Amino acid sequence: MFIQFGHNDEKVNDPARYTEPFTSYQSYLKRYIDGARTKGATPVLITPVERRRFSADGRALNSHGLYPAAMKALGEREHVPVIDLTAKSRQRFEQLGPEQTKQLFLWLAPGEHANYPHGIKDNTHFHKRGAKEIARLVVEGIMELNLPLGRHLIRSLGQEPVRSR
Repeated sequence: MFIQFGHNDEKVNDPARYTEPFTSYQSYLKRYIDGARTKGATPVLITPVERRRFSADGRALNSHGLYPAAMKALGEREHVPVIDLTAKSRQRFEQLGPEQTKQLFLWLAPGEHANYPHGIKDNTHFHKRGAKEIARLVVEGIMELNLPLGRHLIRSLGQEPVRSR
């Protein structure tokens, strides 16, 4: 069972969602770990995917603070494998750069999609192509960790990856 949280947990101004990385965040994650194990599932933690944020010189920035570290520490303590999607996505975004990453995220011109008649520039949510790119990174993590699930995965998602600059 894949367990991934972090995007909304870091919203300090939203008490209904906010959690402290090394206390309440870990506590909620542990509930899911325990629940998975109780039902006979194998928990796998996945650190939050990065948002599309870059420095002035084009470096991909950390957008999740201490949440990935808190998840990795919990994974180690609870003997749960962790796919570091935060690091993988940041590295991929840096390879692509600020302009090409727009292909991955929900950046739509006015009139391009009926749901967004005025267009949208969303640096958190993915376009179909971006979702496939992130899925590739998760599969890469599954294979690197030699998780049993890897034996059942196909090699291609049917689309070429976005090319680096």
